This record gives sequence, C-alpha cells and structure tokens, in this order.
Amino acid sequence: MSTMEACLWITPKIFDDLRDPAPGVTAFFDHHADWLAGRPVTVVFCTGNGDHILNYRGLTGWKERFDWARYNCFALGSGGPAAMTRAHNLDWLTRVREGGERSFNPYSAGPMFMLSEQPMDYEVLAGIYAAVRAEAERRGLSLSLLEYLEPGPEFCRSEWKTVLHPEVAGSAADAGGHLVPGVLDVTAPLAADPRPYAAHPGGIPAGLPAGDFVAAQTAAFTRDFGLDGVMLGNQFGLLGFWHPDSAPPLTPARAAGIERFFLRLREAMGERLVYWMDTYWRAEVERAAWGMTDAAYHSLDAILVSTFAVLVERTEIVPNLLSKAALGGPRPLLGLDFVDPWYWYRTYLDDRRTYLYQREVLAAHAESVAGVSFFANDTFGHFVPASELGSTLEVVRRGEKG
Repeated sequence: MSTMEACLWITPKIFDDLRDPAPGVTAFFDHHADWLAGRPVTVVFCTGNGDHILNYRGLTGWKERFDWARYNCFALGSGGPAAMTRAHNLDWLTRVREGGERSFNPYSAGPMFMLSEQPMDYEVLAGIYAAVRAEAERRGLSLSLLEYLEPGPEFCRSEWKTVLHPEVAGSAADAGGHLVPGVLDVTAPLAADPRPYAAHPGGIPAGLPAGDFVAAQTAAFTRDFGLDGVMLGNQFGLLGFWHPDSAPPLTPARAAGIERFFLRLREAMGERLVYWMDTYWRAEVERAAWGMTDAAYHSLDAILVSTFAVLVERTEIVPNLLSKAALGGPRPLLGLDFVDPWYWYRTYLDDRRTYLYQREVLAAHAESVAGVSFFANDTFGHFVPASELGSTLEVVRRGEKG
C-alpha cells in the first residue's frame, strides 16, 4: 500500500491579519505537522467561491478588491438586505436555542454573521499564496497549492454569477436553508460582455459557452499566481446539486457540452492539476443522470469522493468510492468530515455516527484510497482539534501498512 496524499483545505479565516499571513501559515503547518510528514501534500486555498477567478482582469488588476469567504451561513442577506439575516437568525434562535433542535438546517448552518471586515485584493491574495509556499519550502515539504472554484453562489458575494452573467446561472443552491440563484451551467451560452478579462482582454463574445470561458479564465488565473492547479467544487460542470432527481433532462447536446468543458479545461491547464469534487453518487449514476463521460473523468488528476455528513446517503459511500477507484485514471481522495469553514456544525460532535463510519470505510477499503481530504479550519478560523486529527491519522497509517 502506497503512502496516502493529504489534501487539506484552508480559508482566509485562519489569519488575524490578511496582510501578514505568516503567523497563520506557520500555525497551520505546526498544527498538521504529523499529517504532512512523509506524504504528498495538497493545500486547497478557498479564498471565496471562485468569483474572484471569473472576474479576474489580469496583472493590471491586482489592486482591485473582491469579497471573500468571511461569513457564516452566507446568503443574500449576509452583507446584503438585512431582513433575511434577521429572519434567519430569529428562526435559528427559536428552533435551535429555544426549541432544542439538533438536526439539519438551521442547526447545521448556524446563525448568519460576518467574521471580518478586512478588505481582500489580488495583491493580498498573492502574498498569502507566497507565504504558504515559503513555509512549505522551509519545512522541506513537497506541496501542491490549488485554488478553489465553486459553481454556485455560496460563501460570499458572486457578482459574476448573479449580476454580470445570470443568463448562465442554470439553477439555485441551498445555502444554509436558503435557495440562492447563481449555479453556473457550463453548457449555456454567454451574453456579450465588453469588460476585460485575463483570458479575454477584449471582452467576452456573445455565444461563447460558459465552460470555455471558465476553462480559459481558470488557466490564466493559476498561471499568473503560480498555482499548481484548481479544485472544482460541488460537482462543477454537472448541474442540479446532490441528487440524481435534481439533474436537468440529459440530452446529447448537454452531455457533449459537459465533456467539452472538461476537455477544454484540461487543455488550457496543461500540466497543472485539476481536482474535482463529485456528486456524492457512484460513477454509473453520474453518467446516467448528469451526463459525465469517461473522457471527462480521465481529464482529471484526482476526484474527491464526497462523504460530507450533511448531505451523503451513507449507503452510497462505499459503492461511490469503489466506482471512482475503478476508473483507472484520476486518484480517488476520500472525503473526511471534521468541521466546516463556512457553517458552524462540527461533524465529530453533531453526527458522530457518520463521522465514525467514514473512518470505518477508510480502514476497510484503504487499498482503493489514494488520499484523504478534509476541511482544516472551522467557520471561526480555528483548526480541527488535535485529538480528532490524531485518531484519524492512526486510521490512515494502519491503512498504509495494509
């Protein structure tokens, strides 16, 4: 059994000062030192929901500010109309604090609030990336640094998806119990846009498939910032979140458009990495319901086998893992729950049955797992408790010994 990859996700919430990220970066590497020693390490930096990638103008726009994932339970009311925030928090207080509810939303989402007023721009972000690189190099770690690209409008404001190009927003996302429009359909044609973008300095021509724009823009962003690749979140490219019944009618044109996106992205990214978070369902279901293709799968470097307790069908975890391992291409990374960087729930406390089952699956099927992936900080910017990290690492080590 080979050594498993450690794929850890962090957000800007770990920093007290965005312009001085070194202390937070050092703390991250110190806290996870046992996890990172002697194995391939991937850090997925989740600045926001990827809108900053889609809006990126190029090297001349590095002083431009953008919103980042500084909220708990962001929806349109967080940083927007106060009425939604007030109504959500009253519902949370009534049902959770006074009613004692400990299930689904609003319990899992928690109250709506903002963690930080600090501004973010591309120069600040470049400084954060550089700090991560420098600390990994100082420790002698072989690290791949990815940025996160989300298809929907969760976590922070989404100007590109919801304001500039709603014509390619094919569905809505459930953000803490609130349906928010703005989930990107890669097969939809874009309206003409005269604004300059890194991949289209002269603007977006009318009719360009949204997936073509995403592929070129993502490649330009990762190139300019010296990143190793991208993590495509929440079944990026496959419209209709988290259940086969949510998928739009599958037509030959939709299947062809989906495959076109993945192949265009692979071509644009070259040797850079493309990781993809799946639908929570086995490959056969992804093909039949959503239109995923073998060529699309084989364009990927790794697939995150999603197991997050707030959404997963527990009976689907093992079949999904085995189906992704059988693809014979992308490395299957098993998702492990601890905390969530955008919502307040803590899986090791709130759904311990699923939490322990994830680790049972890892132990029983270690030969099918190329690595594990987890959120390393919670919604407050704190790291996973050392005791939970340590007990899970022991499961990984036992699996590696075969």
